[in-house]
Amino acid sequence: MIRTAILLAALLASGTARAEIRVLDGDTIVVEHEHIRLVGFNAPETAHASCEAERRLGALAKARLTDLLLAACGPLDRAGASCMDLAREPRKDRYGRSLARLSLGGMDVAAILIGDRLAEPYVCPAGRCPRRLDWCRGKPGEAPP
Repeated sequence: MIRTAILLAALLASGTARAEIRVLDGDTIVVEHEHIRLVGFNAPETAHASCEAERRLGALAKARLTDLLLAACGPLDRAGASCMDLAREPRKDRYGRSLARLSLGGMDVAAILIGDRLAEPYVCPAGRCPRRLDWCRGKPGEAPP
């Protein structure tokens, strides 16, 4: 991660910053090989969905995040790193992903996806996270059918 930050800083200083951006799901992106879990919201799963309804919602959340990034950054395979604002947290999550809040054009992506009903608010004060919404039933913490 430090190497990536140094490389991006050097590219930004030279005015030629280009960073490939990939959208893995509605709340996870990859910027130049660095996996980043977007914070402030939780989107439905795609690859590990508990039911078909969650998988469909997850695909919609991923498509919406992709559309937002495309509108702000242009082609994601050669997007400029300056097209987005990543407010990084100092720690990583339990999977080793960087944590950051994403803004595009001054708009908070969490607020957009929550407003579109493609994500739920999800904030973990002091590392204590609430139970997540069961996208198959619509109620936090319930087991899927």
